[in-house]
Amino acid sequence: MSGIYVHVPFCRTACHYCDFHFSTSLLKIDSYVEALLKDVELRCKNPDWGGLEFQTLYFGGGTPSVLSSDALKAIVAKISESFKTNVFLETTIEVNPEDVTRQALEGWRIAGFNRLSIGVQSFCDAQLKWMNRKHSGKEALAAVALAKDAGFERISIDLIYGLPQFDMAWEQTVDIALGLPIDHISCYALTVEPKTVLGSRVAKGLETEMPDERVEKDYRYICDAANSKGFDHYEVSNWARGKSGRAIHNTGYWSGDPYLGLGAGSHGFVGGKRYAVVSNNPKYIAALNADKLPLTEEVLSNRDRCNESLMTGLRTASGVNFEDLEKRWGHNPAKHNQALFNKWVLEGGLVQDSQNPGSVFRIPEAKWLIGDRIASDLFVT
Repeated sequence: MSGIYVHVPFCRTACHYCDFHFSTSLLKIDSYVEALLKDVELRCKNPDWGGLEFQTLYFGGGTPSVLSSDALKAIVAKISESFKTNVFLETTIEVNPEDVTRQALEGWRIAGFNRLSIGVQSFCDAQLKWMNRKHSGKEALAAVALAKDAGFERISIDLIYGLPQFDMAWEQTVDIALGLPIDHISCYALTVEPKTVLGSRVAKGLETEMPDERVEKDYRYICDAANSKGFDHYEVSNWARGKSGRAIHNTGYWSGDPYLGLGAGSHGFVGGKRYAVVSNNPKYIAALNADKLPLTEEVLSNRDRCNESLMTGLRTASGVNFEDLEKRWGHNPAKHNQALFNKWVLEGGLVQDSQNPGSVFRIPEAKWLIGDRIASDLFVT
């Protein structure tokens, strides 16, 4: 399984918590699209990518829905004609609720998208205003209804927990979300990043970070509520309504599959090499105008790949087969860190998978919030 990620680093406004690469100046969109098309032309000539067949396509940002339907159609068409794609199993575009109109939905369908990821974040207007989001709770509900009415069967929404509480806002948001005609929910904890409006306000003492207990309480609520409604908690931050609702593209990341990143600020991975494209729109555009690829590459050692497989695998409900890690990369984290491995097994942080006995272990849902700590304890050094 191989996927293509396209980064669209433009937003109409900046959310107070976001530190992703994006620009709120939309004046360079046309130049960026032209550079992106050139990026595709150059990348398909690279033997690392030209020989792969891609099954998924994902437009993220930023806000891909700021692009016109014609621009999106041109990019998808260029990708389809330049790489081995046959028919994409999944083509996702991230959109903001305020951009979802009947006309836009029709344009996205014509461009080739079959899955929407809607950036809802909350259904509480007070929280949305606090985040500097430009839609209301009602607009978010209307966006989902319009998308469903337009024939989109695969709809995901993003939510953020650990936000300042307004009269049980998180519980209400979750309950509303679980009643919608959607097949996927992604939930992420609010993080305070230094170079953001929120980070600045926290540093000045104008805001306080939510205590860990509150964050854990919010997470437990979505876990329990989603389970009661039949959602499958298949990755630490992701829930699907049955296996058919799982995000195929993102599953490729967690499985260590190759993926091609296009656009400023994107990343990619293939053949033991990880690369990053420059996170600067003017530099990206200038380089592509000169027929150059503005990226850096890093060759990963077998130890690096083992540790990455461990980290991403333990984020999933499937867990990790430690014997497979040893066969693939020559390292077995359980043997390398036997004492810490045994410690986490005794404390219930790692459990043997009942459906895959032997060397398959996973982190139970109750311990997923400390999953990164468990994984890092087992890193091969």
